[in-house]
Amino acid sequence: MERILVRPLPFPARPEATPTAASTHPTAHGLITSGVEDPRTWANLVTLLRVVGGVAVLATAAVTHSPAWNFAGLAIYWLLDMLDGWIARRLSQETRLGAQLDILSDRLLVGFFYLNYLAWHPSAVVAVALFLVQFCLIDNFLSLQFLRWPLLSPNYFHHVDRRIWLLNWSPPAKAVNSVLGTLLLVFTGWVWLSAFIAVALSAMKLYCWVRLQRLPSPEDRHRAGPAAIGA
Repeated sequence: MERILVRPLPFPARPEATPTAASTHPTAHGLITSGVEDPRTWANLVTLLRVVGGVAVLATAAVTHSPAWNFAGLAIYWLLDMLDGWIARRLSQETRLGAQLDILSDRLLVGFFYLNYLAWHPSAVVAVALFLVQFCLIDNFLSLQFLRWPLLSPNYFHHVDRRIWLLNWSPPAKAVNSVLGTLLLVFTGWVWLSAFIAVALSAMKLYCWVRLQRLPSPEDRHRAGPAAIGA
């Protein structure tokens, strides 16, 4: 059985036991240094605008039966998704709340887009169903697991496990995981190729899911010592 070596991470062992640990312990980029977050950030505002604007446009597409409005909703989702992340990093406004809002709004808008898409392309139901199971269930679970560690978002999961990060949240992986299958389906109509990609992504994410369960949490590391090895 493969053994996963968990190297000591740059996390304070128990910040709650030492109130000043967050301010004095040297941390790597992407780790939380305080338990208090201000949700009033420009990045979170853009995320909320993305949800409101995207839902409004996609709802218009559903009412008017307009594929053009539907693709406009998808464009709003993609463009503002990139913008809120850029603003968060640029203005140092990354928060765990913002990461959760981003993850959940992605699923809402993508699901709405595909519900509309199926109204005009019912033959794509297999590919769409497989993609939504992969994206809204398996990937959603993986993306929220960063909350088990003092990370700002899944983008910094390389502090915990570099392989899982490379397969899911490195820039190339994010492009493949969320864009490739959709673009192939909506612009080529290759249903079975899109379905195959969805199945392949699901298999990869299930592997990451199993690997993730074998990683010790920070509390486990504290009990077992910094040289803990998961079997």
